[in-house]
Amino acid sequence: MSENIIVRNAGPEDIEDMALLMTQLGYPTSPREMRIRFESIASHPDYCTLIARAGDEIVGLAGLVKGLYYEYNGEYLRILAFVVKESGRKRGIGRVLLKACEQWGVSQGLNVAVLNSGNRAAREAAHAFYQKMGYKIKSSGFIKQL
Repeated sequence: MSENIIVRNAGPEDIEDMALLMTQLGYPTSPREMRIRFESIASHPDYCTLIARAGDEIVGLAGLVKGLYYEYNGEYLRILAFVVKESGRKRGIGRVLLKACEQWGVSQGLNVAVLNSGNRAAREAAHAFYQKMGYKIKSSGFIKQL
């Protein structure tokens, strides 16, 4: 199926599908909330939202940002959100979408890609996928509500 996947920049017409995908990622989101988020994100030049499409169906989403290092000179790619529609998993869509993320990073002059993925059992398949795609486990993340 991966040869039929088209990856493109997201637009306002994708809001409802984006909300569904964010919900499937584990972050319940309404179309109204997604519209507010996307309008802010789309206006920032260091962000990019990619959509994977198979035929007439949106099957994946990636949210990217160009980050600045504190510990080194230069910039890096951070993949902030990455999700393939549940019905489209294990069909090569993730591979195509992740490669498109990396290509965007290269086009921005970046040479490192970083992503976080939750440490819950439901994310084990995602962890295996990222490792298969060449990503290494390097650090632990921490969060605290303020």
